[in-house]
Amino acid sequence: MKLKLTSQLLLIDLALQLLPVAYFAFSSPSFAENSLNGPLVQAAFYLFIIWKISGGSNLARYLFLAYALVIFLPLSVLFLMHGSSLGMTLLVLIQLGIKAYCLYQLFFTPTKLAFIKVVDDESEFPKF
Repeated sequence: MKLKLTSQLLLIDLALQLLPVAYFAFSSPSFAENSLNGPLVQAAFYLFIIWKISGGSNLARYLFLAYALVIFLPLSVLFLMHGSSLGMTLLVLIQLGIKAYCLYQLFFTPTKLAFIKVVDDESEFPKF
């Protein structure tokens, strides 16, 4: 149940992440022609991670952690240092909060038990 809710929250995060991309693509034809491929590839990778998380893949947790720490966090810090718009800064802070909450849900709550296959104590051999 928590995996489904976490995946839905990450889909909302993906929509928030694509809002500025859609705005810049709509407002600037040169951005749409030259710079749209990078954000779309990043969004496709993020969508793949969300799909794998909703399926309970253990590797997806670590992919999401790597994505959040290696790609999103440095870009967010750079944007916050050089950002001028209050709305965009608020959007990035909301995304950071969502990612932090999802990382907490995926790594530090009982959700992680869904990723580990439990081996039954009963085996075909009797215990003595």
